[in-house]
Amino acid sequence: MTLLVEPALDLVDRLRGALGAEAVLADEKSRRYYANDIFWQPGIEPAAILLPQTREEAAAGIRLATAAGLSVVPRGGGMSYTKGYLPDRVSAVVIDARRLNRIVEVNAADLYITVEAGCTWEQVAAALEGTGLRTAYWGPLSGHVATVGGALSQNSAFFGSAAHGTVAEAVLGVTVVLADGSLVTTGSGGRIGTKPFTREGGPDLTGLFLGDNGALGFKVAATLRLMRRPEAVGFISFGFRSIRDMAAAQIEMAPLKVVAEGFGIDRTKVEHSASVNKLMDGVRTLGQVARAGGGLVAGLKDAVQVAAAGTAFLKEHAFTLHLVVEARNAAELETSMAAVRGIGRRYGSEIENTVPKVMRSKPFGPPRGMLGRDGERWVPIHAVFPLSAALEVCDANDAFYATRRDFMERHGIVYSVMTMTVGTEFFLEPAFYWQDEITDLHARTLGEDVVRPWRDRPANETTRAAVAELRRATQELYAGLGGVSWQAARDYPFREVLQPPTLALLESVKRALDPRGLMNPGALGLASTPTRTA
Repeated sequence: MTLLVEPALDLVDRLRGALGAEAVLADEKSRRYYANDIFWQPGIEPAAILLPQTREEAAAGIRLATAAGLSVVPRGGGMSYTKGYLPDRVSAVVIDARRLNRIVEVNAADLYITVEAGCTWEQVAAALEGTGLRTAYWGPLSGHVATVGGALSQNSAFFGSAAHGTVAEAVLGVTVVLADGSLVTTGSGGRIGTKPFTREGGPDLTGLFLGDNGALGFKVAATLRLMRRPEAVGFISFGFRSIRDMAAAQIEMAPLKVVAEGFGIDRTKVEHSASVNKLMDGVRTLGQVARAGGGLVAGLKDAVQVAAAGTAFLKEHAFTLHLVVEARNAAELETSMAAVRGIGRRYGSEIENTVPKVMRSKPFGPPRGMLGRDGERWVPIHAVFPLSAALEVCDANDAFYATRRDFMERHGIVYSVMTMTVGTEFFLEPAFYWQDEITDLHARTLGEDVVRPWRDRPANETTRAAVAELRRATQELYAGLGGVSWQAARDYPFREVLQPPTLALLESVKRALDPRGLMNPGALGLASTPTRTA
C-alpha cells in the first residue's frame, strides 16, 4: 500500500469539485487495480484515477493535476504489457479514457469517421455496420476491449494490416490534451472552418502523437480514413515443416497486397493458446459461422465443415498459416486465391481453413488469449523487420531459443511463436506461458467465472522474473538484428537505439510540449524522475 502525500490529497478534492465525485476514484482497491498491467505487477499506486466523459473534462483534469505538480498517465482498454499506463511515482493521476466513447461523426461522402479515444474497435465496427464502409486497419484481436486511443498510442496491427499496414496508416488527425490542459487538433480538422478529411497540408503534426504512448499528449479523439468494404472474401490455411518455410511463403505473398490479415503459429501455440482453442466453441460457433455464410444453406454447410474439422488437424503440422483474402469481386478473388494458393503450396501444404473462417465470423470476442488454455499467465514480445531479413531473423530466433531451452525448462516457461506480415514488414512475436497468480485485471476483463478455477493460484515471482529476463534478452537480440518494436512504453529499448541527433530532436519536442515532464513520465525513456512514497 502507498500513502498519498498532502498535495495529492488536496488535488483529489479539487478534481471531485470540478468534475464530480463519480469521475474521480481514489479508494485503495481502485488505486491498487490501476497499478498493474497484463504482465508487470505490482506497480506504484496512483494518487487518483480520473474517468472523464468529455474532452473538456479531460482537459480540466489534466490542467489541475499538472498545475499541482502531479504527473498524468493515460490508460485505454488495459491490454498493455509494457508498463505503458503504469505510474512511475505515487504523485500521479491515471486518466482512464473508456468513458470518452462517443462516435462523433460518420461521413460516408468524404470517407472518414471521427470517434472519441475511448471507443473500442468493436464499437467503431458497429457504428459502420450497414454503411458498406470500414477503416483499412480495423482493430486488434483484443478489439472487444482495446480502445482507439490505446492503439494509436502504442501502435497496433491485425485486422486489415497485411494489406493496409498499422493503425497509423489509417489516421487523418487526432485531438489531444497537452500538459497545460490545452486542446489541440491535428490534420485538416485543426484548420479554421475545414473538415477533418485529410492529414496533409503542412508538417505532419498527427504523426507526433502516434506511437508516443501518451508522452506528448492525451488523445481524446481521432479521425480515421474509411474505405469501401471489399465485396469478396476468401479463407485459406497452410501447414509447414519449419518457421523458415512459413516465413518464405509469407514474404512472397506480402507484395501481392491481397491478404487482408493472417498469422502463422507453431504447434505449441495451438496446444497452449486459449484463443486458438476457443475457436471451436460448440453450438455458438456453429451459429456464428452459419450467419457469416453467403446464404443460410451455404452458411450451415460451412458450419458443419468447421465443426467436423475442429482444431486437431493443426497439431499435425509444426507450423500453420491462416489467411483472409479480400477482393473487389468474385473474379478478382479467384485470381488472388490462386496466387496465394500457389505460393503456399510451394513451401507447404494446404489444410482446412477453419481458423481464419471462424476468426472472421466473430472478430471481437473477449480477449481469452490473455491467459493460456489452462489459465497460464501469458506475455508476448515482438519486433518488425524488413521482408528481406525475415529468413535470417527466423534462423537467429531459433538459435537464440535453442540456447535458452534449459533455462525455460528449469523455470517452467513454455515458449511459442507467431508471425505476420504488416504491409511490407515481417512481424515476429514469441510468447511465454507460465504458472502464476491471476490478477484482478484478468478477472475483470475475462469475468470471474472464467478465471475461478485458477483464482487461488499463488504468485510465482521467481518465474515471472525469469520471463522478464528472457524478454529483455529477446528485445536486445531483435534490436541487434535491426528490428523495430512498436509498443516501446517503459519496456522496450528506445532512447538507447536512437541516433543522438534523433533523440535530441525528440527530447526538444517533449520539452516544448511538456516542459515539466509530467505527461506519462518515463514513457519512451523521456523525462522520468520517479519518486515513491510508502
